[in-house]
Formats: sequence, C-alpha cells, structure tokens
Amino acid sequence: MAQPGGTESSQSPTAEDLSATEDTPEALQTRVAVLEAENQQLREEYTRARQTTYRRTAVGLLFVGVLGIIGGVGFPDARSVLFALGGTGIFAGVLTYFITPERFITARVGTRVFEAVRADREAIIDELGLDGDPVYVPGDDVRLFVPRHEDTSLPGTTGRLDLFVVPDDPTTGGVAFYPTGEPLFEEFTESLDQPLDSRPQAATSVIADGLVNVFELADGVESVVDTDTRRITFEISGSGLGDPNAIDHPISSFLAVSVVEALSEPVQVTVRADGPLTVTCRYGEASVSSSDSEAITEE
Repeated sequence: MAQPGGTESSQSPTAEDLSATEDTPEALQTRVAVLEAENQQLREEYTRARQTTYRRTAVGLLFVGVLGIIGGVGFPDARSVLFALGGTGIFAGVLTYFITPERFITARVGTRVFEAVRADREAIIDELGLDGDPVYVPGDDVRLFVPRHEDTSLPGTTGRLDLFVVPDDPTTGGVAFYPTGEPLFEEFTESLDQPLDSRPQAATSVIADGLVNVFELADGVESVVDTDTRRITFEISGSGLGDPNAIDHPISSFLAVSVVEALSEPVQVTVRADGPLTVTCRYGEASVSSSDSEAITEE
C-alpha cells in the first residue's frame, strides 16, 4: 500500500491479513513465521510487565526511604525513627531493583519437567517390583527410599546412599532417589537467618512460610502438629505443578525433606487431594514402620 509521498509501507503483514490469502505453501510458511514472531513478542511483553512490577515496587520503596530521611531532618523529635524508616526503604528499594528476575518460568513448564521425573521413577519402581511405602530418610543427604517390601527395614542414617540399595539379604533393599525437595530445601536455607528449630511446632511454621513466600508453590498453608501421634499436617490452598498425588511431588517433597532436616527423623508422607489438599508427614522410625501406617500417596 502506497503511503503519501509515493513510498511503500514497510509494515509487516499480520496473521489476519495472511488468513485471507491463498493457502499456498509460501503463504503458509509466511503465516507460521508471523505467528511465531507474535508469540515471541507476547512472551517478551509478559516478561517486561513482570519486571516493571518489580521495578515500580523498588521505586516506591526508594520514595518512602527518601521521605523518611527528609522527615528526619525536618522533625528532630522523631529523627531516629524516621531515619531508620528511610534507611530501610532505600535499602529495600535498591535490593528489589537489582534482584528483579530476568526470566520467569511458568508453572506449566515446571509441571512438564516434573512429569518426566515422575515417569522415570514410576518405571524403575515397576520394573524392580518394589511394593514398599516410600520413606524420606536422613543421612548425609535426605533420600526417598522405596523398599522392596513393606516389612523391609530402613537403611542406616549415616553415610551416603547409592541409588540402588543392595544389602546382603536379597529380599531387602530398594532404591534411594534424590528427592525433588532437596535442592528446594538447600535454596530455602539460604533465606533463613538461623537453622531450622528441632522442635516440630517451631519448625513447621517456618517450613510452611517457605512454601508460600519463598517458592510461591501455594497461595496459603495451614499446619497442625500432633506430637502424640508424631504427625504434622499441612493444609494447602492454591497449589500447582500438576498432580499432587504423584510420587515425590515438589510440594510434598519439600515439606517432607524440611521435616527430615529439622527433626533428623525418617518421614512418611500421605497426600489427600479429594478436598483441600493436605500433606501429612509422619515422623520417627516407629511411626513410619507401624502396621497402620498410610501410603505415601493415594492413587
């Protein structure tokens, strides 16, 4: 289309324009290229919008900080409080600005990645004929141990477990997976001022807060600790990343690994998703090996 002055428009055709053209191979290839370009543009705009939100927050914190400093100069009676507020606002603003994520990974991508891990683990369990209840066991690193049979004893809590646990007795043993919650826990500990408390009540609230505020894997978590039955129950709202009943799902895995690390006890997990999602962690070797223990998941 000619523009005023006799020049031709350099604007690229849109998908709507191309839809009216003849469906020749060349036209179809052009249409695919346009759609790919539009999708890339949408992804970039989404990332830019998320980054803008972070940076606006940073500017707001900086503004509050500057106001606090100015107020401290103008109001000597409240100078210490206003200077403290101003310093906190400026520090938080600078920190928020420079830690703005450069890339965002959608929950859908995370779900697809986890599905591949789940498929491999289920295939190993099926091919080896393992029928014991999985248990998160302490050691140099926490491992998800799947025993050969229900009455198989747990491996020792010292040293590093191999993937395939093969003791002298061929009727025992099993596999010891590296849990998906272990790297999450390692990152979680970097956000803590001090190690997790070894008391269940104190550790539980910190763990629940990490699931929501550190990883944003849930919108909210309510927890109940029963030390008589040695159970910790987490009721979770707004969870994601696929089927929560899957073995070693990141949400239940992070909670279980954190409990193991805090209490230095083996943990068995029960997941219920028929109502509000609940993850129950039974801790202590006597508890996880009791005859009425529940399975780690309910298919």
